[in-house]
Amino acid sequence: MTDTGTSSPARRADLLRTAPAWSLLLRRREILVTAVIVIVVAASTAAHPYFWASGNIAFIFADSVVIAFLALGESFVMIGRGIDLSVGAIMGLSAIIVGFQIQNHNMTLLPAVGLGLVVGLVFGLGNGLLVGWVRLPPIIATLGTLSVYSGLEFVITNGNQVDTIPSSITNLGSDTVLPGIPVILLLTLPFVLISAYVLRYTAFGRSIYAVGDDAEAAYRAGIGVQRTLFGTYLISGALSGLGGVAYLIYTSGASSTTGINDNLTAIAAAIIGGTALTGGVGGAVGPFVGSVFLTVTLTAMSFAHVADVWQPAGVGVLVLLAVVYDSRARRPGHRAGRSGWRGWSGWRGSRSGRPERGRAGGPSPEEAAEQATGEQPESRQPQGGTR
Repeated sequence: MTDTGTSSPARRADLLRTAPAWSLLLRRREILVTAVIVIVVAASTAAHPYFWASGNIAFIFADSVVIAFLALGESFVMIGRGIDLSVGAIMGLSAIIVGFQIQNHNMTLLPAVGLGLVVGLVFGLGNGLLVGWVRLPPIIATLGTLSVYSGLEFVITNGNQVDTIPSSITNLGSDTVLPGIPVILLLTLPFVLISAYVLRYTAFGRSIYAVGDDAEAAYRAGIGVQRTLFGTYLISGALSGLGGVAYLIYTSGASSTTGINDNLTAIAAAIIGGTALTGGVGGAVGPFVGSVFLTVTLTAMSFAHVADVWQPAGVGVLVLLAVVYDSRARRPGHRAGRSGWRGWSGWRGSRSGRPERGRAGGPSPEEAAEQATGEQPESRQPQGGTR
């Protein structure tokens, strides 16, 4: 009898070894999206030569920086099979709080960056506590904090707005180091690289992937599931706070509505960049590429004289296409372990963090094997042989 549980991965490995190099490259979402960016830029330049002007390219990169910070933080959460609907509100709060300090107390850039990081950590802590400690479903917890944080924006501004940012700070959003390369882009890249290193080379990063792939299996492997989820929301908040500082640099101001409409855009950039809503898949470079892709597409729509009211619909279509592509591309690669994790209704931990069996998660792999074969695994055999 064929062992389908082991032959299917073997067949997939053989297919990957025999596949041509170009098809393997196209499996990398970052490369595929970058290729589409090149096509959109080429088509737009052919129709409107100014599209390739260094000033417009610099605008595209600078405009994508804020969403890149939000999408990068969102990606950490989504890889762990969570969602954060409050990244835009945290970004707005950071921009308002830091902006008032710059405007009223002449705060310089480095302390402003530090303050934005602290603001993001504080509000990310709120999300982390609700998801990692209180154990609310992520979508419910962050939908609630979205409303709270958005309301705080109105309370803090009290009818005022940030509109006086010194040129020593705002010039970073308009000056270029090379034609088409704004300074703010170079200030953003280190955070992308650090995030990529954390996800790829640290134990915490590998824990995020493990939890997103199968939280119960991750627990059985000794990973602190709730602690890992808590950490992802802290990181998301921190990056959103830095996004607020980037917003000030780029726009020179902030108001009570700053960031309110950026939540779904950040999620869209993360999905387009290859981060899966189902968890366990994603990276740091992809969200950055996704944010550039969205900005390029929206700019191309503006050059094509598409009405602004249709641009959100265009973003929605792009997200749907990315999700459909994702589901079709990953369909042959489903792993058996994925079926045991059924979202927040399927994996429930006790207050000590130990999974509670007999719920929607079904029997453990050992129990399933025992039920199927009628034999006990070696780890559960009686000591000293049979009686």
